[in-house]
Amino acid sequence: MKLNLYEMSLKRKNISRLFITLFIIVLAVFFISKYLIVNKIEDYVENLPSHIGVTYDDLNFNLFAGSLNLENVNLTIKGQTTNEVNAKMAFEAIDIENLSYLDYVFKDGITIETIKLLQPKITYYHNEKVKNESYSFAFKNKLNKAIHIDVFEVKNADINVLNIDNDSLIFTTERLDVKLSSVQSHTAKSEGFPLFFKDITITSEHLKYAISSFENLDVSSLTIDTENAEFSDIKLKTKYSKSELSKRIETERDHYDLSVASVNIKSYKLDIDTSLTAAFETKNIVIDKPVFHIYRDKLIADDSIRKPLYSKMLRHLDFGLNLEEVIINNAEITYEEHVKEDRNPGKLEFSNLNADIKNISNIKSESKRTTLNITSDFMKETPLKVDWNFDVTNVNDEFIFKADIGLLKADHLNQFMKPNLNLKLEGELLKTYFTIDGNANTSIIDLKTDYDQFDIIILKENGEEKNKFLSGLINLFVAKDSNDSEDRFRYSDTKTVERDKTKSVFNFVWKNAKSGLVSAMAGDGEKDN
Repeated sequence: MKLNLYEMSLKRKNISRLFITLFIIVLAVFFISKYLIVNKIEDYVENLPSHIGVTYDDLNFNLFAGSLNLENVNLTIKGQTTNEVNAKMAFEAIDIENLSYLDYVFKDGITIETIKLLQPKITYYHNEKVKNESYSFAFKNKLNKAIHIDVFEVKNADINVLNIDNDSLIFTTERLDVKLSSVQSHTAKSEGFPLFFKDITITSEHLKYAISSFENLDVSSLTIDTENAEFSDIKLKTKYSKSELSKRIETERDHYDLSVASVNIKSYKLDIDTSLTAAFETKNIVIDKPVFHIYRDKLIADDSIRKPLYSKMLRHLDFGLNLEEVIINNAEITYEEHVKEDRNPGKLEFSNLNADIKNISNIKSESKRTTLNITSDFMKETPLKVDWNFDVTNVNDEFIFKADIGLLKADHLNQFMKPNLNLKLEGELLKTYFTIDGNANTSIIDLKTDYDQFDIIILKENGEEKNKFLSGLINLFVAKDSNDSEDRFRYSDTKTVERDKTKSVFNFVWKNAKSGLVSAMAGDGEKDN
């Protein structure tokens, strides 16, 4: 019995020794593995290519939890040939949580629960000589293993993108938060865009983007998720004053001042392929309270570049676009044109403008006609209704433009006519309808107008006094009113209007309207059957 007790005691001691030995071995393996892994990470960082520099204050690695924490990380990337700094990144911390060793060992993949980039301060120097394909190729070939990340977060980032040639600002944003879920990548051998994610949330403030060397886009705040996007307090403005812009340009260019209260995008879809070519689709965009001031200095030489109609512009976009509906609420548009150096610019105004635009698309095989239904007050008092439609797939760019114009006092046009055309009008256009049936080259205008006591007064060179001879001569050919017609309307004699392809779409509409009015007032006024 004593022997059995001795043997049992000996077994217990042996088992205890075994457990202690195993514990020590496990503990040793843990610390050795942690040491080796930390050293491997440090060695990897120290032996990065010479054009990449990384520093950090502290590195913490938890082997059991599969977590890694880097404190106060600084990353610098230089050009491999120029040795100039391409990017600088500073992070308060980088946290990686719950790395799965089993997936790495048995599935040849990397699975991570969470990656967090805390308070990044990023400055990137953009080189326009580097093509998009270079970024795509380099990015894709770095992914040697399939990666799955449950949650990827960027918290409170500040980003600046500068032109590498002159340090001018291209893009900036503050307090950027990004959260992606179920992020997946494929290996370098896989076809298609290398990154996918299930859900996205982006918020940011004070975004600025230099869309050209002349205009800046500012957005006060934005919120984007997987399906919807909202942008608040948007401004698109020319960088220079009107006079300064005129000094900097050799041919005509509009001076812009656009502000928009908000833009809401519903049910959008964005696809990007391996060459970074995008396709954007959405069911609904609402643009609320845009105020748009446009100024053109006609004392600058004409821009002789050919201007395509909107159907051709859509057809030849370098990305796919499908907008089912765009709604514009309560817009204001002011257009000023400075023609004579010693006079103020002429002005046209549209207020209380509302529009419903449907089927803006260049990616549908059986495209529906693009339609624009617009209502507005012209020169603050005249109701205006426009119905406009065209087919993007039609290579002749055929379109129909219909307008319904209410009571228009001729004097309201004089703030544009007097400084620009050296004439003024008297009388009233009680009601005017016209339809333009046109294409990229020519059009036919069908117009009828009901007007009363209409006079055209040609002014002397000073722009104030009446040139009695020329005014009397031109009014010999213009009927004073439309009362001589049975239905009180005078009709245009439809003739072909040639389009000046160096002018805008709206110049073509104006040219048609002017031709129709002259024909109705100076012709026989009879309906052409």
